[in-house]
Amino acid sequence: MARVPAEQRRRQLLQAALRVVATEGVAAASTRRIAGEANLPPAVVHYCFRSVEDLLDALTALVFGEMAEVAAVALRARGGVESSIKAALHRLWAPYRTDPARYKALFDLIPYALRRPSATVVIREYEDKICGLAERFLIDVAERNNKTWQDPADVIGRVLISTVDGVVLAWLIDRDDGKTEAALDWLAASIASGVTDSSGHS
Repeated sequence: MARVPAEQRRRQLLQAALRVVATEGVAAASTRRIAGEANLPPAVVHYCFRSVEDLLDALTALVFGEMAEVAAVALRARGGVESSIKAALHRLWAPYRTDPARYKALFDLIPYALRRPSATVVIREYEDKICGLAERFLIDVAERNNKTWQDPADVIGRVLISTVDGVVLAWLIDRDDGKTEAALDWLAASIASGVTDSSGHS
């Protein structure tokens, strides 16, 4: 019988841990529970990872790395100021609608990560990266439309990301697509109102 490569086992365990965290929370992510979800002996967990905490750190890095990739694709300037922002916000929300369980895990991993220095570094780097992407996006949108932001783009970008996180968390709770779309559209219009013509005329 062919031996399964260690990296494949790691991926299998990470996906199992993700399912456990998404459905039962971080507190349920024990060696035995994760191994059972992966249909593997518990000893395999410690063969692939130093500890369950090490596995959860790796899961945190995986999930937030994927989120940064989603944001890099979503936050691209296309069209007018408001239409471009609106489209970007809806692209940020789209993965949550496709796989809500994955993003329930993301919100569960944040308080866990903030209590572990190694994982805290991961989410701080993610926050820096995604806010930087939002800032660059807003600068590009303004430049493409010959506009200037009335407030610093880094501040607006941080507000954009923080507000989207709140709106999406509300959606995970109530699953109300209509209210979520309305909230994202309102946010796009509110942000777009903060530009003036580069010539200095509003």
